[in-house]
Amino acid sequence: MTKLLRTHFRTATLGAVGIGAAMALSAPAPASALPTLPDLSSLSNSSAGLPSILEMLPGLLDRAPIPKPDGRTHCTKVVQIGDSTSVSADSATALPSAGDTATAQYGRVGVGSLTVDALSGRAIVGGPGVDAEHAVTSRSAAAGDACWVIAMGVNDAGAINGGSSVGADERIDRVMKQLTGRAVLWPTIASSNPSNPAFGASSMTAFNDALRRATTRYPNLAVYDWAATARPEMFTDGIHYTSAAYADRNRRFADALAAAYPTGGGATPTRPWIAG
Repeated sequence: MTKLLRTHFRTATLGAVGIGAAMALSAPAPASALPTLPDLSSLSNSSAGLPSILEMLPGLLDRAPIPKPDGRTHCTKVVQIGDSTSVSADSATALPSAGDTATAQYGRVGVGSLTVDALSGRAIVGGPGVDAEHAVTSRSAAAGDACWVIAMGVNDAGAINGGSSVGADERIDRVMKQLTGRAVLWPTIASSNPSNPAFGASSMTAFNDALRRATTRYPNLAVYDWAATARPEMFTDGIHYTSAAYADRNRRFADALAAAYPTGGGATPTRPWIAG
């Protein structure tokens, strides 16, 4: 078994042509309801004289084959950019067991090298330390053909609610414009009755709506609906999670990566929205 490489960066502060063959045993359909077929009357009986099935069904071979799901991803390297909700994502002491770490869970689906770059209080734009926009910039060259997990948006949603002039669409664009041609998984964000109303459900929903819009602008973006899974009992303070919830989050992120970017695939996800 390939040994999983571990590289981490943390700042741990608080914060048809088979055409369907079944024929109904009923009266024949009226002529007007039948499809128009090519006129074959002038053709010879030889196979060479028959029109190509590709001419009859144009574009058939233009459809890219859909990778067969096998629970694994083609991503051999992953960079996860996160805020305080990712600081302990790869800490065996903060999670129920070493098997719950991000390294172990991404490794389970085929990832061989993981970098977690997480900072408490981080937003995409502004905030303390290196914001996510610039974290992506600094990591891009070394990342090469890595896939990206952008676990960001909570602090951005709060800032936007507080009156920031930089909206959610622009914040997402500042990350995605740097990752053209790279596979990107971006989980939706969630909270549960936080003490600061700026981080309430409406703020989270507004940011998540922007993520859904972004999938129409960026064909390499898949959004995993983590918010549909997060339940009130998973939170400790309305924003951060229990140890068991962080373990579950790691597992679900890894499974979503494999669903969006399976073995045999490329930078275009199997579908832009991965259900929670």
